[in-house]
Amino acid sequence: MPISILPHGKDGQELFNAISSFFSVFRIGNLLRKCNVQKEKGVSVIDISKYKLCNVFAGRNMYMQQKTSFFKEAFSMNTFYRFLNSPKTNWLRFTTLLSKKVADIIVPLTSEKRVNAFVVDDSLSEPTSCKQTELGSRVFDHTSMKYRMGYRPMTLGWTDGNTFLPVNSCLLASSKESNLISPIGQYDGRSLAARRRKLVQTKGTEAMI
Repeated sequence: MPISILPHGKDGQELFNAISSFFSVFRIGNLLRKCNVQKEKGVSVIDISKYKLCNVFAGRNMYMQQKTSFFKEAFSMNTFYRFLNSPKTNWLRFTTLLSKKVADIIVPLTSEKRVNAFVVDDSLSEPTSCKQTELGSRVFDHTSMKYRMGYRPMTLGWTDGNTFLPVNSCLLASSKESNLISPIGQYDGRSLAARRRKLVQTKGTEAMI
């Protein structure tokens, strides 16, 4: 067990066991492979994924672990961030497939009269600064009826009226070049990274579909 990523004591052990059980029941490794997540050598993506989730639920992060000499994993910081930022990984597909597996377990447990529905939200996210962030732009806030700097994160969720599952999400920026306040990276148009950036500059109604 990777003790260094968990709180000490019984709670830490239970957290790791719960995450390991979740990975096993929902076959997370198989889902990751379907979404282009794989390593040719070194630490497995399963171990890195478990490390990330353990940190989230334990309220920890790699930066502070390294600052306090608490980080004792078998992989480096560069390996960890390459895993998270790989342009080949289809995280949108991964969260969609995972939420489908979870929903398939929930649906039989509820009444047939319960209505299942999708929920879409695109509330404005307004960071303090996005001038150096790719595709940062002036976007229209329908709440204040003003243009603001930032992104509109569009989130798709599934609900049966009682349980809510996040399905996937994407950031939306302005499609007008005059509203862009930061540079756009150049990518092969056939790549996943290029398709995601094209989606970012799509109208909200089209992105939703």
